[in-house]
Amino acid sequence: MRILTPEKRKFVEETAKTCEQMFGLSRMAGRIWAVLLIADKEFLSSDELMECVGASRGSVSTLARMLEGIGLIKRVSVHGDRKHYYRAADSESIIQAELASTKTFIQLMTVGIKAAGKEGTESRKRLSEFRDLMQFFADEYASLVERWYNQKEKA
Repeated sequence: MRILTPEKRKFVEETAKTCEQMFGLSRMAGRIWAVLLIADKEFLSSDELMECVGASRGSVSTLARMLEGIGLIKRVSVHGDRKHYYRAADSESIIQAELASTKTFIQLMTVGIKAAGKEGTESRKRLSEFRDLMQFFADEYASLVERWYNQKEKA
């Protein structure tokens, strides 16, 4: 089966390298995500992913679950078929996953602030600054999503 052209393979490798360097994902995880982004098919089976990225069934399964957990891919069910299929998440899903992650960090920093104790300590200032920055991002996401939908409607 020939899913990827040489040009698409180059994209897959560049994306994998970037995911590793910038986001701390393994190259193989980056390859899986990139294949799902660039493939002409709406979704791919685990077997197709194994072939495209040259990984074992176990690696594809483990990394697909991880990528699904962070919101980059989605599992797809095919009626009457027990195989696992995956597709790249849509842009809105990725934004929502980022927002959820940001809210989790806000909660975590709030717990840290309480644990730090006394007002004015360096740790409390550091945690508060980070929490406030994340809260700013969370507040801005809502307007970004609205602007995104408006832009899509105009296109």
